[in-house]
Amino acid sequence: MNKLRRLVVSALLAGICCTGNIPKSFGRLREVTVITDYWEQVGRQVAAILQVTVPTPQPEPEFLLRVGGFERFPDYSKLRLVFIIGTSQDSLIRGILGFRADSLGEAGCGLFRLPNAWVSNQQVLVFVAVDRTRLDSGLALYAGRIHWTVTELVLEQMTAATYLEGRDEILTSRLGEYGFSLDVPKRWLLNDQGAGEHFIYIHSHFPDRSVFVFWQDTIYPLVTDSIVSIRDWLCRRFYEGDSVDRGSVRVDTIEFLGVPALRVRGVWQNRQQVIGGPFVFYAFNYQERFFLLDGMVFNPGEKKLSNLFQVEAIIRTFVPR
Repeated sequence: MNKLRRLVVSALLAGICCTGNIPKSFGRLREVTVITDYWEQVGRQVAAILQVTVPTPQPEPEFLLRVGGFERFPDYSKLRLVFIIGTSQDSLIRGILGFRADSLGEAGCGLFRLPNAWVSNQQVLVFVAVDRTRLDSGLALYAGRIHWTVTELVLEQMTAATYLEGRDEILTSRLGEYGFSLDVPKRWLLNDQGAGEHFIYIHSHFPDRSVFVFWQDTIYPLVTDSIVSIRDWLCRRFYEGDSVDRGSVRVDTIEFLGVPALRVRGVWQNRQQVIGGPFVFYAFNYQERFFLLDGMVFNPGEKKLSNLFQVEAIIRTFVPR
């Protein structure tokens, strides 16, 4: 067994031999730990995939990166979200994947997901190319899948952190009266005074965050500009005149609850109060009904992107009934 394969085995056994328990991962939420010996070659491309600037009043990179070579594997393999990049010729890759390192597609590359590979509460992605000449083209081919997979993993971890204290069962049950469920975290409040107009929201403070649900009993075209206009109208009605900065909007088309949806991120502003912050909304039609689920953050002078992922994690607990 060569040195790099021994590193893999050592990481797997660390912390188990005495207690029989697998230790938990650690690391910051939204942080991706990249382990590769090819950073000089692929670094710019990886950053372009994972560090897209998200529109907030003070723009932030979507994900934080920690980078180390294969020699850092014993330490970095204990972190929360690990992204390993290499070739099927690398001993470290073969030690992790075994025969799967040779099961690559026609493009000569592949992406593998390994949950709880060496510690609990961990997600590991392994990107493999047959040799280093295929790394660049392979990453370009898999860019969209890598980005969305990391997004999903971060949102899963953010969900666990958001509901660490549990959910408010009373408020969660109360929302069922409106024909849908949404998990309300403990310490959050419900305002349903607008329920007669098909609008409710939950909110919390320090920092200020809110998630609103708007619904109508008909389908609505998924046209970004039109739905942003609906959001503006709702916020004028219920949020004292907030509106979207149209120059900051970023749109993704995703699947949510098995149907097409728009995922829109951007900056809301209130010109009267001279305040603003980031928002994210999901808009979709489900069984002849239109839904707009929106999360927003107000946290002046502080980083906001982790809070934005938190409200998105709450949105993703939504289920129509």
